[in-house]
Amino acid sequence: MPVSKLTPQEIVDSIGELPPMPTAISDVINACDDQDMTVGQLSQIVLKDQSLTANILKLANSAFYGHARRVTTVTEAVVLLGFSAIKSLAISSHTARLLNRSLPGYGLPAGQLWHQSMCVAFTARRIAVEVQLAPVEEAFVAGLLHDIGKVILSSHLEAAFNEVQQLAMDRQMPFHHIEAEILGFDHAELGARIAAKWSFPPELEEAIRCHHDPEQATLKPLLPHVVHLADSACMMLGQGIGSDGLAYEVCPSTLEALEFTPERMMELMDDIAPMLAADSFGIE
Repeated sequence: MPVSKLTPQEIVDSIGELPPMPTAISDVINACDDQDMTVGQLSQIVLKDQSLTANILKLANSAFYGHARRVTTVTEAVVLLGFSAIKSLAISSHTARLLNRSLPGYGLPAGQLWHQSMCVAFTARRIAVEVQLAPVEEAFVAGLLHDIGKVILSSHLEAAFNEVQQLAMDRQMPFHHIEAEILGFDHAELGARIAAKWSFPPELEEAIRCHHDPEQATLKPLLPHVVHLADSACMMLGQGIGSDGLAYEVCPSTLEALEFTPERMMELMDDIAPMLAADSFGIE
């Protein structure tokens, strides 16, 4: 198979190719964390960047937030959604540029990873509310970034895509197991390193690293279970399957940890299915 394992240094070098957080988005994130920040002050910081303003308004009007009336100003968005949600939407605005790419190494056309990541983010937030895992926006961000490692790995898998896909099918193994076998690591591990590069909390790094194996988490054990369940539910509904959906199953430990019966899982999927179909998350 024409794929060689990368060294840890090569992994770090690959992560270095990713753009840093733009100043406008960093300013919004820092403002959201400032306990003395007012709604008016935060709104003014957001308004300094036209693209960020447009993206926050588009996402604030997503079916997932379910507001009866349309949100037309940043101030309305801040009041209705809260600082934590605005922070999540700012992060979403930045990652859209990365996740919107086509990923031939995973058989994903342009935009599909972005849509699937947003679906998982909103579903993870929905589950976090249900199981009372606070803060719920942490689940949103973990869901959003859970597959960001694929952005780096796609180019390394592209040359051997057909062989890797066939191997996963022949062995009936999840795609991330094949990644680890041929590369020495998987997209979840690399995604956690990207989260560290962007200075996200260790709990979020762990949630990304363990979203396929949530029982391995120790820092905030329920968070990766929430992301794993959200990812599984979205895949079952046909969102962003690609080659990574081959042989993908829900971990029994996740259903147990979150106290989700098969019936409760079906109720979740029934709830989110219309919203997944309705939204394109078309932000710039």
